[in-house]
Amino acid sequence: MTNPLRLLIVDDHPMIVLGYRSSIEHNNDNQDIQIDEAYSCKDAYAKVLKAEKEPYDIVFLDINLPASPDIGLFNGEDLGFKIRKLFPKTKILVLTMLADHHRMHGILKNLSPEGFLIKSEITPSRLYEAVQTLQQDDFYYGKKAKSLMRKHIANAIHIEEVDRKILYYLSIGEKMKDLPKYIPLSMPTIERRKKRLKLIFGIPEGNDRQLLFLAKEKGFV
Repeated sequence: MTNPLRLLIVDDHPMIVLGYRSSIEHNNDNQDIQIDEAYSCKDAYAKVLKAEKEPYDIVFLDINLPASPDIGLFNGEDLGFKIRKLFPKTKILVLTMLADHHRMHGILKNLSPEGFLIKSEITPSRLYEAVQTLQQDDFYYGKKAKSLMRKHIANAIHIEEVDRKILYYLSIGEKMKDLPKYIPLSMPTIERRKKRLKLIFGIPEGNDRQLLFLAKEKGFV
């Protein structure tokens, strides 16, 4: 008797999770499939750790997830990176609304996901096809994802984890003077990194509001 296919669906919108589950169950051709659900970084991470003896075969991963700073997870990309380190055989299928080639670069570089679909191109049959393809140790990228992959080669923005933390804490209203409480860097170093971020986003003389607007637009916070 073969082991069941173990899936974990991670998205902060319950209706989307239900839609993914229904798509898999409706298209399934008598394969034994076990599906778990998670709606936040913390919930998903707990389920992944609990399944240590029987790791998930595939994780459906949204990128824009509620942050869990207490465990160092600020979005789905961080969660995917943790999963990749702990369970390298688990395949990651990114399912996201993000369609910006700059953001795409970071996801591809950090996670190297086996699958990538933009949510606007997902259909029940395509989602199930992605699962079947990943089961066969192949890669599955949607048309929009492939197009973005070609674009990300030129003028790609990639920022380090500590820079994303700076953007995150500023985005939730923390003052610059308080950031050393959360980030193990001196204030001058944090200031220099913020100036560098403004250069990266093309607004060297811009203010924090402009920086956060562009960072959110490109999916970094």
